[in-house]
Amino acid sequence: MAEQKNYALTIAIPTYNRLEKLKICLKRLMEQKKIEQIEIIVSDNASTDGTGEYMTELVKKAENIRYYRNTENVGPDKNFLNCFDKAVGEYVLLLGDDDFLLPMAVEHLLDTLEKKPVFLHLNTSGLVSESPFLYNEPRWKETGLKIYSSREQFLEETGIFITFMSSLVFRTELVRKVENKEQYIGTYFIQSYIALATMREQGIYIIDTYNYLAASGNETVGYDLYEVWFYNYHKLILQGGKNGGFSEKILSDIYYKTTKNTVRQFVIQFRCTCKNQANWRKAYIWPCLEKYHDLKRTFWILVNCPVGILRLLHIVWVQLRKIKNVLH
Repeated sequence: MAEQKNYALTIAIPTYNRLEKLKICLKRLMEQKKIEQIEIIVSDNASTDGTGEYMTELVKKAENIRYYRNTENVGPDKNFLNCFDKAVGEYVLLLGDDDFLLPMAVEHLLDTLEKKPVFLHLNTSGLVSESPFLYNEPRWKETGLKIYSSREQFLEETGIFITFMSSLVFRTELVRKVENKEQYIGTYFIQSYIALATMREQGIYIIDTYNYLAASGNETVGYDLYEVWFYNYHKLILQGGKNGGFSEKILSDIYYKTTKNTVRQFVIQFRCTCKNQANWRKAYIWPCLEKYHDLKRTFWILVNCPVGILRLLHIVWVQLRKIKNVLH
């Protein structure tokens, strides 16, 4: 059991029945320099695959690792909240058990946190292969710290990646101040609502363009894509952002830009790869695009287009991304 002492950072890993992924995640974490200076938490949602036995042995070998096991599966959102509640570090990062830190990540992160940001967003890349370990180019070119005194500019730059849990570094005391966090359970974006709520604070906001991790991607999704990336995402940005004190114009601009670009690619990609799309309800889309007539036209075409044509578009998009990466 870890000592209750002062840590600059807690890395908390929520997990459920993904022991093999968790082993890789923890191995890459424990290989980091200065790892003894941070707290590591694993919050297990009642796994039945041997996670409990593995973690029981692991905590005996490292005094800064703490293991918590729920008596039953409480769902991912409550498990995220458990991570926040148990963290003792000044800052906390919730790391996906299938996302893998890159070399020097912890050392860089500790250095950046010395600047005491209100909120920190990490640059990340996508995992290409676990063995051999390969990853693609990160979202931002690695040019150091982007420091903002304007939280609006920070949010505009972060955009849709405010939804990516493993890239968000919270100031723990501000998370503690967020009231009734349970109201966000079931929104698919509980971590993002909490992030936006902590951003009422004035101070510096940082995007660190050092490439911190390789994130596992999904070829398929088990949820209703239109419900999550139109209705739920719209509610997150417009309502969650308003609760965070951001102006409606800025939030509307962020929603428009990210829907036009990233959500459009989600629709193309997952319509090409998912077999459950017959269950996706198009009725979720149109109320969210009422103000954006060009987007309504674009998405009407994309959600009604034959999958064969979309697959061709997806291939073109992938090739263009490869060309862009080569040029950069």
